[in-house]
Amino acid sequence: MKREYWINVKHVDNRLVIYLNGSTVWDSGIVHEDPELNHMINITELLHEHPHHTSELIFEGFNDTYNSNGKEEEFNPWHFHYHVIARTIDAAGKVVKEEDMLEPYNQKHFSNPNIRAINNKYDIVQKGKEFRVVSNELSQHFFK
Repeated sequence: MKREYWINVKHVDNRLVIYLNGSTVWDSGIVHEDPELNHMINITELLHEHPHHTSELIFEGFNDTYNSNGKEEEFNPWHFHYHVIARTIDAAGKVVKEEDMLEPYNQKHFSNPNIRAINNKYDIVQKGKEFRVVSNELSQHFFK
């Protein structure tokens, strides 16, 4: 049995960039109209590069000046939906167990344009043979 660690991105409205230990893991580019995604990003090898140190996983979501009706508005929508999962894989390569490493993030709000809408950071450490999230800081900028 082996463990794999994945990020599943399901929605992006505007731009989402994911970093692990300072390196860009994935960048959605500018995406509008909140398309439904199901993008899987394998971070297993990156976590194993520094097993004795805390890894820093960062999700930065940006809100640009886009709006769907073409009019200048005071606030723009943003929506980001992701979760980080740990999979147990058997010798045949079949997934036998899948569990969330952190509570899935699924937020949709309005905010001022041209800002960093979210800056979510998770610290991951290896405990035994598994990686676990040991702390997090979630920052989001929105208008209700």
